[in-house]
Amino acid sequence: MEKVKKITKLFIFVNEIKYTAEDIINHHAVAAIIKNNKGEILMQEHVKYGFWTIPAGKVKNRQRVEEGMEQELLEECNLLIDDFNEITTKKYVYIRAGKQVTVIFHLFEVLTYSGIMKNNEPQKHTQQIFLSLEKIKKLPYLSDLTLLYLETLGCRRDARL
Repeated sequence: MEKVKKITKLFIFVNEIKYTAEDIINHHAVAAIIKNNKGEILMQEHVKYGFWTIPAGKVKNRQRVEEGMEQELLEECNLLIDDFNEITTKKYVYIRAGKQVTVIFHLFEVLTYSGIMKNNEPQKHTQQIFLSLEKIKKLPYLSDLTLLYLETLGCRRDARL
């Protein structure tokens, strides 16, 4: 009986997501691995989706993917990116508001940055903290982009624990 309750709650949660017009069109998305001097990874608790994620966002129309990544990190984290590498790309297909949406994810690793990290979008992210890889693996709900990063390290797990 307990499993039925959990599934019902998940179904209700998924239907309660308020998608924007940008969420339901095909697009490129960017995410970045940002580490502090201890090697911990910057994570954000996302309000709309309820998961923990590495910093991520959508690439604007006619914007280069790299520009989109730099813009997102400035907007969300108050960081200027000096040097980075693209780690991987992967295509995902979602059903959002009854529509099939293709999202091509671009995952970057930030090598150097400047600025003082700050949660510039507290309405989107309740928390923005650096966590060890081991703590990230134990978070109850992770974004697809965070899971993609873990896959590049040889670690596979479900989005929800």
